[in-house]
Amino acid sequence: MFRSPSHFAAHHYGQPDDLSLIASSAATTRAAANALARGETDLSRRLWQAVVADDLLSMWDRWNASSTVVGPRWDPLPPRPLGPKTSNPRPKQCKLIYERDQYRCRYCEIDVFTRWPGDPIAQLVAAFPWLTPQMSVVNGALTGTGRSGALRNCDYAKVLWTMAAPDHVFPRSLGGPTTEGNLVTACWGCNAWKGELTLEQIGVEPLRSLPG
Repeated sequence: MFRSPSHFAAHHYGQPDDLSLIASSAATTRAAANALARGETDLSRRLWQAVVADDLLSMWDRWNASSTVVGPRWDPLPPRPLGPKTSNPRPKQCKLIYERDQYRCRYCEIDVFTRWPGDPIAQLVAAFPWLTPQMSVVNGALTGTGRSGALRNCDYAKVLWTMAAPDHVFPRSLGGPTTEGNLVTACWGCNAWKGELTLEQIGVEPLRSLPG
């Protein structure tokens, strides 16, 4: 079985070192944010500069292109729905889930970040704008080059894999409830590759319990 949805995707569509790049980039980003919070500006800059946006974006594009050519690699038979499609969680609910999970992906366990005002990513972008020229911070929140300031993949490639997403463990398309017991923090990679599938369909190990 696979350890996470990203592990599943790397096995079918990626390359052996892809997961190491994702994990190391997430850890380096967290270290850069922590250094900035401590006032260690030079160390923070060097760490943030070491996260290579082009490598992360090209890997994302390569996985997507490969999946299009190879096709799906999962059990096509979904489980019986629990009911009609449920709603997405509200921002306040997302925040509670992220805090509960300590801003770590419950699937692959890497650090995750948000686009909200005050997030460490916004602080890094504001401190070193030349390292992310396609992103800026407006009223504390990240702004990109898309319509009305929307962020595009190429804008925030440094954190493309590590943006937080609330994931329904049992898919909301199958009636999975939008409740604390069915919602977990996911990195964007795991969220994207799991999609509206169950962990069983893509052969991922059952969700691990929270530590402690």
